Amino acid sequence: MPPKNSISLSRRHFLKLAAAAVIPPILVQTSGGPTDWSRETDLARSVREFLEGVFTGRTMALDFRRINAQYDQEFQIQINSERWFPVASCFKAWVALYYYLNTPRDQWQDTQGTALHSTVVFSSNIDAGIVLADVSRRTSGQGNPIEKFNDFLRLNVGMTNGMYSWDWPGSPTIGFTDQRFLPSEFRNVLYKEELYRIANIFTVTDLAHGYDVLLRGQAFARWPEMQQALAASDALLRIAAANYQSPIEFVFPQGYMGKDGILPETDLPTGMGRIVNDAGVITVGDAYYIIALMSIGESETTVRDVLVNISRMIDVYERGRRLMGTPTPSPSPTSSP
Repeated sequence: MPPKNSISLSRRHFLKLAAAAVIPPILVQTSGGPTDWSRETDLARSVREFLEGVFTGRTMALDFRRINAQYDQEFQIQINSERWFPVASCFKAWVALYYYLNTPRDQWQDTQGTALHSTVVFSSNIDAGIVLADVSRRTSGQGNPIEKFNDFLRLNVGMTNGMYSWDWPGSPTIGFTDQRFLPSEFRNVLYKEELYRIANIFTVTDLAHGYDVLLRGQAFARWPEMQQALAASDALLRIAAANYQSPIEFVFPQGYMGKDGILPETDLPTGMGRIVNDAGVITVGDAYYIIALMSIGESETTVRDVLVNISRMIDVYERGRRLMGTPTPSPSPTSSP
């Protein structure tokens, strides 16, 4: 039986959608924020509208982008992209880049058994704190390990949010906080009409932007140290953990580079549901798709079903693109003299 909200397109309907082709780049955003609807193609609109239906009634958010072989962004679809969600372990993807950029190349330790490898591949919470504390000791400037990492996320990666703390038992970062990201009445999570003050909340756009940097930075970085750090982060994030698949990895078993984040209800305030997040990059032909998905109160099965629908929309988009050939920009409107 197909997952809930799965799509079935007749050949006639598919050709009608594909006839619109693709106009690069487009921004498609729902639930907040300015949108330039005039640049959305019929094909992209169909994808967006279908995914909006999939997300209706669920506490979930999505940032979904296509990057072509020339590393140009062709589209971006955002649903609930301005809402905060607990980030769980998704932030560990950028612990890798943080480490590589702040550690001399001949001192990199990222093989199996090292703290960095365990942080990224096996999602070790204690090792994440060890890496953060280690890099903090070796970097100049003021601030504790959490503050320095957040400065990196904001200044080097371009995120707008950061970690408040990392107080996992056994971690050397216990007791350190960044008051800029203090949970408050102005910084909280909405779930079933209740507000929860929770540490370490991000948006899907933070995560998608972070993977955009990891992906396209490798093509556009101007200095070798950055290129090496990005390439090393990419390679580490592609290592599959034994006997485990993230939700995206389950649906897209080939060409996945990313990091998920899961929190059981027991780690959350009473009344909140399970956190199931995943974000990363998948390779489809000569193109890349960035997928950042965050959720509250949904099971892994539900998240996988949503990702199956995203997979089907990728197929629709790719077939439409092939039918129409290489996309070309629409001519800009001209005014009469």
